Amino acid sequence: MASEMGARRRRLRAAFGDRSQTLVEFLVLSGLVIGSLGLFVGPWMPPAAPWGFAMPLVFVAGFFLLEVRRQRAVAQGADAAAIASSYDWAVFLFSLACAVAGAAAFFIAWSARPAPPADPNTWQPPQSAVSVDLRP
Repeated sequence: MASEMGARRRRLRAAFGDRSQTLVEFLVLSGLVIGSLGLFVGPWMPPAAPWGFAMPLVFVAGFFLLEVRRQRAVAQGADAAAIASSYDWAVFLFSLACAVAGAAAFFIAWSARPAPPADPNTWQPPQSAVSVDLRP
C-alpha cells in the first residue's frame, strides 16, 4: 500500500506539476488541521461544529476504503495501470472534499460567535414607566 501511495503521488505530480501538487497537499492537510484543531480557538466553537473533529478520521477511513477497493479490483484481474487513473482521481477528489468539509467546520464555528452578554449595570426603565398604548 505504501508503494501505491508513492506511485499515486508521482502520478499526480506528473499531472499537476511539482508546485501545484505541493499546493494541493498543503491545502488538504491545512483543511483537515484547521477543521479539527482550529475548533479550539474559542470556547464557543466545539459545540457549533463538532463534526469537524471527525474529519481526520473520516479522511483516513475513506482513504483506506478506497485503497482496499483498488486492491480488490487488481486482485480480480483488472490491469493495475488501467485503473490507477480513476482511483487517483477518486482519492484526490475525496481528499479535497474532506479538506473543504474541515474548512467549512471552522468557518461555521467561527461565525457562530455568541452575542456578548448584556451588561447588568446598564439601567433600563421599568416597563410600566412608558405608555405604549396608542389610541386614535
